Amino acid sequence: MKKILVAEDEKVMRYMIKDFLENYDFEVIQAENGLDAYVLWKNEKPDILLTDINMPKMNGIELLQRIKNTTPDFPVIVMTGVNIETSVNIANNNKANAILEKPFRMHDLVSIINKHLAL
Repeated sequence: MKKILVAEDEKVMRYMIKDFLENYDFEVIQAENGLDAYVLWKNEKPDILLTDINMPKMNGIELLQRIKNTTPDFPVIVMTGVNIETSVNIANNNKANAILEKPFRMHDLVSIINKHLAL
């Protein structure tokens, strides 16, 4: 079973994603901020990270940078709902594997996850 780390500060969104992905037989671990997500990433060894950009303690871009500096091939999907063009540029410059604009369709999320887990 593939393990997905979801870093999202909005509780409702985090639980919606978790519930949906569990229907596809993914194991989902959650963090409500970037710092907790980084600790979970190091300790839990997930297969992929799904992160929001705007989060407390450490934002999603800093989280992305830290992970890519350590493990460049680790797949990271960035979610954003604000200032899409700027967010896309920043995420691309930091080697995000995919970017999802909020709101997104859950089936699109699963397709992107499956694509990056199959690489």
